[in-house]
Amino acid sequence: MNKFSILISMIFIVFLQNSSANIEPSTTIKKKEVLVGYYGRPNTPSLGILGENNIDELIIKMKEKELYFKNELDNNVDVKLAFHIIHSLATRDPGRRNDYLLGMSEKTVMKYIKRANKEGFAVILDVQLGTKTAFEAVQPILKYLKYDNVHLAIDPEFKIPTHRRYPPGKYVGHIFADDLNKAQESISNYLIENNVEEKRNLIVHMFHKRMLRKKEEVKNFDNLNLIYNIDGHGNAGVKIKIYNGLYATEQTHKAIGGFKIFYNSDTKPIMTPKEILGLQNVGSQKIMVQPYYINYH
Repeated sequence: MNKFSILISMIFIVFLQNSSANIEPSTTIKKKEVLVGYYGRPNTPSLGILGENNIDELIIKMKEKELYFKNELDNNVDVKLAFHIIHSLATRDPGRRNDYLLGMSEKTVMKYIKRANKEGFAVILDVQLGTKTAFEAVQPILKYLKYDNVHLAIDPEFKIPTHRRYPPGKYVGHIFADDLNKAQESISNYLIENNVEEKRNLIVHMFHKRMLRKKEEVKNFDNLNLIYNIDGHGNAGVKIKIYNGLYATEQTHKAIGGFKIFYNSDTKPIMTPKEILGLQNVGSQKIMVQPYYINYH
């Protein structure tokens, strides 16, 4: 089942959730920060806009997007930019480690970290899980957290059982709160042990409520900002319903909101900054809790 089919199937469920959620809509914008990320894998155009361009071309497009946001929002938002890089890519082939994951060289990672530092950008290193737990998947990239501009992301969609009877992507994967808590604890401990005082963002992708199970058991850590990034594609009204259902007011004490835009897979026209931030309706739908992280695929 693809993401769009799942989004359609969730409309009725999310409508019921929203009807009783007692969520107050965002009506005004305050001077606040949003993080705008460009997602993908270097030199891989099929996986997102980041890989469609060399790094110099990408930076030009990102700075144009920053200006677009500021113009659309009358400069009432501080816009920060980020390279969102798929570090561990789920594959249909099990590979030599039999984990269905393709890593990335340190040379490539450092190229983006160094350039991001020069430009004042953040870097988000994303792990698709394959057979690994969230804890196992983040271990190889903890070392990059010593750089001030680096943050992490976990994508449960491509998690598969250890029996390996089917490859990543055949079914929508999931993790449990305990898996996420162990990963968070590991990241938190690394920051403490290495005297990193600045908080780091940890993004969790989801477009279906079962991708992160037992959400009520998710813990918070003082040195981490947890972000639930709602990353389904398709019709804007449906995307908003999913966002409002998966990231609602009862979640705000645990996580910050994230919202993903797909240039090639979302129904046109692409949502505007005001629509993404809940300042304008899309038809009868409206973002109820303003997202912090906005990412473009």
